[in-house]
Amino acid sequence: MNKKSEHTLSIPKEAEYTLSFLQSFIKAINIVILIQEKPGIYKPIGEAPDFYKTLYPPEDGFCSEPWNYSDFLEFFKEEAEIFFDTMTDPSQTYTSTVWQEEGISEDRALIATALVIAGKKIIVIRSLAEDYVERVKVLRKARENLLETRALYAKLEKYRHIAQYDSLTGLFNRLTFNEVLEEEMERCTKTRVPLSLLVIDLDDFKKVNDTFGHMAGDSVLSNLGRILSTQLRAGDIPARYGGEEFVVIAPNTNEEQVLVMADNLRKKVESFDFGEPPIVTVSIGCTTYRSPEDRCSFFQRADFALYDAKRSTKNMAKLR
Repeated sequence: MNKKSEHTLSIPKEAEYTLSFLQSFIKAINIVILIQEKPGIYKPIGEAPDFYKTLYPPEDGFCSEPWNYSDFLEFFKEEAEIFFDTMTDPSQTYTSTVWQEEGISEDRALIATALVIAGKKIIVIRSLAEDYVERVKVLRKARENLLETRALYAKLEKYRHIAQYDSLTGLFNRLTFNEVLEEEMERCTKTRVPLSLLVIDLDDFKKVNDTFGHMAGDSVLSNLGRILSTQLRAGDIPARYGGEEFVVIAPNTNEEQVLVMADNLRKKVESFDFGEPPIVTVSIGCTTYRSPEDRCSFFQRADFALYDAKRSTKNMAKLR
C-alpha cells in the first residue's frame, strides 16, 4: 500500500524570528493593537501586555472587546468607527485624550489612536508611564465632563425627536411637515420630477368622540397613523397636520397617479377594523405642485380639493 505524501506549510525561521520579536516588542512597550475584521469587530495581535490583562479580562488570552469594560473606550470606538467611515486621507489619525482606568496606579495613564496602515483599520491602545499624575487628574475631570456631555447629547436627541414627531401617531408633526414640504418643493423645482400632496380628514370625527369617547377617538387617530406608516410607498412622507387632519407628501407622483393613490388609501381606511367605531372613513384632497408657487398656495389647493370631497358624499378623493 502506497502512503500518501503529506505536505505542510512551514514558515521560514527568519519570519518566525521577526514575528516573535515584533510581538515581544509590542508587549514590552505596552502597546495593544486591534485590527478591524469588519465594522464593530476587532482582532488583537501579539500577546496582551500586563496592564491590558489587568484592566480588561482576557478572552482566550486576549480581550478583543475592551470597550465592554470601559466607558471611555466605548465612546472612543464609536468615534473611531465614524473616523474610519469618513476618512479620505490615509495619513490621518484620530487620537483620544489621555485617561486613566480604575485598577492602574496613579502614575500611569492610557491613550488610544485609530489609524489605517496598509489598508488595515487599526485601533492602538498605549500605556503611558511618565509624569502624567497631575495631567491625569485634570483629564479625569474632562472625562467626566465628556460623559456628561454625551448623556446630555442623548437627551437633546430625545427632545429633538419629540419636537419632530406627533406623540399619538408617531408621524411627523405639522412643523416638521412644513420643513420637509419646502425641501421637497425645492427638489421638485430643480429636478422637474412631479411632486404631489394629499390632505386627509376623518369623516364625522366629532361624532366618534361624542358617541364612543375620547379614548376611542385617540385609538382611531393612532390606527390611522399606523395605516399611513405601513400602507404608503417607501418614499412617501405622512404627517399629522393637526386634530383629525393628516397629510402625505408624495414625491415622483403626477396628477393621475396621486388620485389613484388617494382612492386606494381611502379604501384601505374604510376596510380597516378600528373596533369602535365599526366603520371609519376619510375624505382626501390632492393636487400636484406647480412651480414656482409657494408652500401656502400648494397646500391650499389640496385643502380646497378636500372641501370638494367633504361637500360631496364624504368618503371620497378629489383632485384640484
